[in-house]
Amino acid sequence: MEENLNGVVLCDNLIKWLQTLNLTAKHGNPSELSDGVAIAEALTQIAPEYFTPSWNSKIKTDVGNNWRLKVSNLKKILEGVVDYHQDILNLSLQEFSRPDVVNIAETADQSDLGRLLQLVLSCAVNCIKKEGYITRIMEMELSCQRSIMQAIQVSA
Repeated sequence: MEENLNGVVLCDNLIKWLQTLNLTAKHGNPSELSDGVAIAEALTQIAPEYFTPSWNSKIKTDVGNNWRLKVSNLKKILEGVVDYHQDILNLSLQEFSRPDVVNIAETADQSDLGRLLQLVLSCAVNCIKKEGYITRIMEMELSCQRSIMQAIQVSA
């Protein structure tokens, strides 16, 4: 149960962090994030040299409640983030338990979504423009910062 509670808190804090990125897609709560659209937009902002417009064009933006399309989006994101860690950052994610994208798509599961956002965060704090992202984290309230710092260490 403790793990799950932490997952929910982490998810909330990572959503607050996403809100510092000025995304156009809705990203105020887990269900708005469950289609992957805002997450993909965040990635194109974080590492545009890797998450290119042609990569982003594979993300369907108008999926409504179609969980199959949501899963498809989330799978592309998860795959992209894992590849980015391996190919660009030379970081192995073997120790990191992968989020269940079906769970995110169907129920907006916060601990799985939190894990996916953790990987996105890891991209941000390791990318070329990491100083800017780290500065934004340092400007957040202290409890958020702490939670986010722990998330960074777990995914590192």
